[in-house]
Amino acid sequence: MPSDSSRSRAVRLLERVLASGLSEREAIAGELVVSPARLDRYLSGSLPMPLDRQLLLALFLIEKVPTLARQGYRLRGQVMAAIAFENRATTTHASPPDGAHF
Repeated sequence: MPSDSSRSRAVRLLERVLASGLSEREAIAGELVVSPARLDRYLSGSLPMPLDRQLLLALFLIEKVPTLARQGYRLRGQVMAAIAFENRATTTHASPPDGAHF
């Protein structure tokens, strides 16, 4: 199993909600619109969790798991930033912007 630092925030949150007993594996798979077998592959690290499934996980946490809602909001922000980057809605620079302090 991959180390904790190499697993995505989404997978770590998925593990937390499963370990807490707040939701069953099949119910979470249904929320993510994947099979339980695919959910297991995300957990094992053999298949990366796509951004659209991460977003569904974030929404599930926000709406249905109050104890993990804050982490759900963080995950949602991270996923939205990644989607914006993939869609080139954000720009990267070759050098720091003017006025950057180090």
